[in-house]
Amino acid sequence: NAKRQAMSCGQCCGLGCRYHGRHGQRSCLGCQEAAAVAIANGKPPACAQCRHRDPKGRVDERQTKQFYCSACWSSYESDRLMEYFDSEAELHAKCQQLAEMISQARHVIAFTGAGISTGAGIADFRSGTNTSLPTGPGLWERPKDSSAKPGNILEQCVQATPGRTHRVLSRLWKNGILKHIISQNVDGLHRKSGIPAAALSELHGNIFVERCTKCGTEFERNFNTICSGGLTGRFCDRGACQGPLRHSGVGFGDDLPQKILHRAWAQTEAADLCLALGSSITVTPASEMPTWIARKHARKDRRSGLVIVNLQATPCDNIAALRINGMVDDVMELVEAKLQGLRKLAMGG
Repeated sequence: NAKRQAMSCGQCCGLGCRYHGRHGQRSCLGCQEAAAVAIANGKPPACAQCRHRDPKGRVDERQTKQFYCSACWSSYESDRLMEYFDSEAELHAKCQQLAEMISQARHVIAFTGAGISTGAGIADFRSGTNTSLPTGPGLWERPKDSSAKPGNILEQCVQATPGRTHRVLSRLWKNGILKHIISQNVDGLHRKSGIPAAALSELHGNIFVERCTKCGTEFERNFNTICSGGLTGRFCDRGACQGPLRHSGVGFGDDLPQKILHRAWAQTEAADLCLALGSSITVTPASEMPTWIARKHARKDRRSGLVIVNLQATPCDNIAALRINGMVDDVMELVEAKLQGLRKLAMGG
């Protein structure tokens, strides 16, 4: 579908590049490798921000994979993990605005990231060392020599129960307000909260779900199915299929399951309001969905499009209809309360 094609790399490649899309609006892995060679040969690429060619610049290997001159890197590194909080008055006003947007929307979907599960005790990936989150720094940001042991992320997922945001989303779905959830999380907490598989697109898989390699039937377990090699050693018991079962987790660089990807895009194209909750909106191809919605509605009124609830900045902040800076659990419970208030007003209560 031409209208939702991935954005090409800004440095070298077109949509056919085998590396393209892994880093969203940033350099593909081919460019990252090419930049490293260029720097080694004393011919650094242009800075991603100011286009200056600085031999003292560096590539952001953690997230964007882009090359920055030394001045822009210093600014970028200090701002990259900064957390933003609205004042109490701003938070209430924005949550009221969001409640009104939801009540007027025709098709509301949610796009969820690791940030909605920090309240359930699962560490995220990108929070800095000075984060306000109880789970501490993100797994990708912890100092290598840190004495703090993050523990096994999969074990955290196994032990976790649905958090406050999961429960709010489940209630919104049960009340017919929320139509679908597109999630990047593998922790299975949306299903545990009561969201059925049909109303959920788990783009990166679910550690509790294994899938038949022959007929595609999914089997939901009460234990972690992730294992080395992918095949779990169990077999499909649907009729006489007996196909080998494979865990549903998607590794970095792996293609997403086409059936789930198509369902997610169908919901994206049907939505007039998307709530991006606890996501950096940087991991592709998942991030292309909220980005597409934001761009589609950017020139229309501010009652539709993309709403972002996150602590850190995202690439879509400037094209979102609304940006709320706060803890996602606090925001979603407040929005739910304000929706209930709007419902009472509509009923003349």
